[in-house]
Amino acid sequence: MNREKRHHPHGESIILAGIYAENHAWSQRDEILAQRLGVPRIMKMPEKGTALVVSEKGMSLLATDDQGMPMRIGVDFTTGQWRRRIASVRKERLIRAMGRKAGPATTIIDATGGLGRDSFLLAAAGFQVRVVERNPILAALLEDALLRAGQSPLTSEISARITLTCGDACHYLQQENHRADIVYLDPLFPARKKSAKVKKELQVIRKITGSDDDQSPLFAAAREAAFARVVVKRTQHGPWLDNRPPSYSVSGKTVRFDIYLKMAQSSG
Repeated sequence: MNREKRHHPHGESIILAGIYAENHAWSQRDEILAQRLGVPRIMKMPEKGTALVVSEKGMSLLATDDQGMPMRIGVDFTTGQWRRRIASVRKERLIRAMGRKAGPATTIIDATGGLGRDSFLLAAAGFQVRVVERNPILAALLEDALLRAGQSPLTSEISARITLTCGDACHYLQQENHRADIVYLDPLFPARKKSAKVKKELQVIRKITGSDDDQSPLFAAAREAAFARVVVKRTQHGPWLDNRPPSYSVSGKTVRFDIYLKMAQSSG
């Protein structure tokens, strides 16, 4: 995986205490990660605060939600739930949003990678996916999940279709050699006081990353970098990104995908 260390000033409003290894599950890769994040290896699980936890089952983030309750965040693409999603991946609205003409040769840049769940679905559908995630903590969790997926016979081919860069997406997209057929965006909006309570995992991710307050330049960079279309994930009744109406949308019960075509083509 292509890893580009580039810390971003946004986010990381929580302090990472360090990296804790359960049952002595410590490797050279974990040592390199600790150096890259600038945090120590800690010998005891913290009772409060935030830490990365490595174990034989993979890496997770120990954190607290808005109510102060401890929780673990991680991703495992080899579970039964993921096998079922992979088996029916062509029914996913995300895949439909890529268009009828999209196929194995289609390249996609996921410029807001997060924990990579949408990226993995795209790769499972056969697309070549380049993921960019600017937050080094989320990128570390995703890198670990992709490495484990690469070791499973059921998901190794999918993982091989994904490359990961830890860096600023605007800078990445503005480079001439970083273009793709489709650029995918799923930016975080600031939480609204009157909105429904966000999921606990999203609460923690907001604490880590903050909101994406550079949406306009990222959207502009995406439109320049995409050959065919930009696809933007929104809540079902959320506003258009940058107040720009899409060419068309693919909607579900809770989310929709706004499609911005770069050229005249069918809306499938």
